[in-house]
Amino acid sequence: METKTGNTSPTIQDETLLIRSILDGQTGLFRHLAGRYAGQVLRMVARLIPSPEEAEEATQDTLFEAFQSLTRYDARKASFHTWLMRIAYHTALKHYRQHHRQVAIVEFDQHRLETIADEETDVLLDNTSPDRVAHMERAIDTLKPDDQMLLNLYYFDNRPIREIAGITEHEESYLRSRLQWIRKRLAITIKALEQDGK
Repeated sequence: METKTGNTSPTIQDETLLIRSILDGQTGLFRHLAGRYAGQVLRMVARLIPSPEEAEEATQDTLFEAFQSLTRYDARKASFHTWLMRIAYHTALKHYRQHHRQVAIVEFDQHRLETIADEETDVLLDNTSPDRVAHMERAIDTLKPDDQMLLNLYYFDNRPIREIAGITEHEESYLRSRLQWIRKRLAITIKALEQDGK
């Protein structure tokens, strides 16, 4: 199926017709539909799963699950893109938990998180010196996988909160609050890493 002239993204109507054709038995068309988004799926899972082979495997698992679940897709609830990214999100988390030993998570008491000022957090996280970036990467590794994914979706992929809510199946208010918590946690972890390095 063709997209409208001059428009690089497929229209909802095009996708609806394509999905209907696939469900009517033209299953070979799924390769065309999946091909539109395979690169985005790979980029998303690769942020959590850095091994190219494992990221490719998680991408294939995502596309296979999407094909198997296509009869349950409801265009009234989400775009196909958001629905597919939701599957990729859950597949990446599942794959990570099954195949990776997570760095030990250091728990902070709530008081410590509440006492670090937003301004101090901004200063710590906005510094892009090589040492600070290295500490930032180590700090991100101490986050839970779903927090890492949220951080990647919002800050690195520049996805709007509304879209992230559709992907993660969390309320927008929860995501905003969680992102603020993650920023503070990263700032505290960076401070601790810098003090340990002195």
